[in-house]
Amino acid sequence: MSLWPLLIIGLSGVLTQTSLEKKVFVFPKISEDAHVLLKTSPEQPLRQFTVCLRFYTDLTRPFSLFSAASQKRDNEILLFKTRPTLYEVSVGNEDATFVVPHDPEKATYWESVCMTWASETGVVQLWLDGQPLPRKGLARGYDIPAELVMLLGQEQDSFAGSFDADQSFAGEMAELYLWDSVLPPNQLVRLQKDGAPKPLVDWTALDFELKGYVLVEPSLA
Repeated sequence: MSLWPLLIIGLSGVLTQTSLEKKVFVFPKISEDAHVLLKTSPEQPLRQFTVCLRFYTDLTRPFSLFSAASQKRDNEILLFKTRPTLYEVSVGNEDATFVVPHDPEKATYWESVCMTWASETGVVQLWLDGQPLPRKGLARGYDIPAELVMLLGQEQDSFAGSFDADQSFAGEMAELYLWDSVLPPNQLVRLQKDGAPKPLVDWTALDFELKGYVLVEPSLA
C-alpha cells in the first residue's frame, strides 16, 4: 500500500497533511483564485522568522510567492517578485526591495529563495540560490500576530482574499519551510535542514489545502 494518504484532487479544495518530498505544486495557468492555503499558524506572535522555498516559472510580470495576512494588515509577511531583477518583501506592511544581478543564462530555471527577519534589529535578509543580497531594515520592534492566513501563489489584499490575477503565480513550487527563528548563514547557503530547529511549516509534513486549479505532481528536476 502506498505511504501517501488517499487524495481526491480536483478543482475544489483538497485538504491533507503529508510528505511532499520529490513532489511539487503545479500552478498550470494564471488565475484569480488558484492558491495553496497553509493550514498552520504560529502558536504565539512572531518576532523573527525564516521562510524558504524553490520555484520555477517563465513569468516576467509581478507575482506573489508567499503571503501571510492578519485581520489588521494584509502584508504581515510577503515575498513578491516584481520583475526578473527585483524582489519586494514586506513585514507588517513595511516594504523593502532587493535588486538581483541579471544573468541571461538563468532566465528560466529553478530558483531557491530564503527571506529572514528579526524584530530586535529590523534586519531583513534575502538569499538567492545560497547567496545573500545586501541586508535591509524594516518593521523594527514589531510583533507579527499569531492569527495569520498563510498561502502560496496569490497576494492577499485583504484577510484571506482580494486576489488579483495579474499578481498570481504560474509555474511550479516546492520545498517550502517556515521557521520561527533566523537560520544562520551556514544553513542558508545550501538550505541545510539538519541541525535546524523544527519548522512551523515543513515540506515533509505539510498541512495544506489546494484552492482552485493547483496540482500536486512528481518533480521533474
